[in-house]
Amino acid sequence: MHRGAQTWQPRRTAMGSAELLRRLGGPTSLLATVAILSAVADSAWLLTPERQGREGTAARNFSCVIYNANFMNCSWAKGRAAPDDVQYFLYIRSKKRIERECPRYLKDSGTHVGCHLRDLSGLTSYSYFLVNGTSQETAIQFFDSVLLLKEIERYNPPDNITVHCNESHCLIRWEKPRTRHTRSNREFQYELDIQRRLDTSSSRSQLIVVFGDSGNRYNFPKPGSKAKHTVKIRTADARKAHWGAWSQPVEFGSEEPESSLVYIYVLVVLGTLVCGLTLSCLFKRFLKTHRLFPPVPQIKDKLNDNHQIDHEMLWEKFTHETGKGDKEEVLIVEKISEAPAKL
Repeated sequence: MHRGAQTWQPRRTAMGSAELLRRLGGPTSLLATVAILSAVADSAWLLTPERQGREGTAARNFSCVIYNANFMNCSWAKGRAAPDDVQYFLYIRSKKRIERECPRYLKDSGTHVGCHLRDLSGLTSYSYFLVNGTSQETAIQFFDSVLLLKEIERYNPPDNITVHCNESHCLIRWEKPRTRHTRSNREFQYELDIQRRLDTSSSRSQLIVVFGDSGNRYNFPKPGSKAKHTVKIRTADARKAHWGAWSQPVEFGSEEPESSLVYIYVLVVLGTLVCGLTLSCLFKRFLKTHRLFPPVPQIKDKLNDNHQIDHEMLWEKFTHETGKGDKEEVLIVEKISEAPAKL
């Protein structure tokens, strides 16, 4: 694998524990310590070329990230003292002595500044990365680094997020994300972002960290207002808070009943006011009509009234007196005519 003045093969020296420790960035975790001890026991796989070339021409700001369990992106920047015609090439070597060059480079003005890998098979828990450079003007220094693949993996959001609510709380549950290698629940930590719907202000957001040994569940007290909420979850390694992407928001809770009650209250008040105003207007209109058109006085007919009363009284007296007697006396009057005088 020849690339100009710098190559993978010539003048390689074994990397000792001190050099490996420097490139790992110090024993910040138990995994790093195990990697150092393992490399010291079998350091033949980490033979690296001696550093040559002009100072400041090597690639800088090198980093890699694994995402979606099967893909990896690496990026770097052009050296400050590198000439304009510099070109960089990335090589990866695993403990299994599998060497590969980047299959897909990312370019900036023709210069390789990144690499995309779609196949991570053959890569072990920690791998050696070498960024080599070539130029027609001067020799280019190389950059190399040992990366622990577990620490550069960014986990996907949890799978199958569900929320079930009762009268007292809402149970939020999820499943651990798919990762490059199978991991136990206790190797993850999760961050929950619970927000009231239609209110995305950071002051109303609740960020809650839940560790994987909790059973991938969280009991969220049901809000007194019963307002609708959303929850998003993201994942990180339990040892380092290198958070991945947020999941899609999941809604839970009821609609806004408190707002509905306010609307109902406002409608009742408005209805009462309208009815009061309507009755007041009708009453005022009645008074005004009564004043404009007062009732016409009528002449009292005393004669007819007394006559009717006397008739009524005589009729009542007659009917009352005739009903008292059970027997009636009949007087027979005979008319006696005188006899003619005798002659």
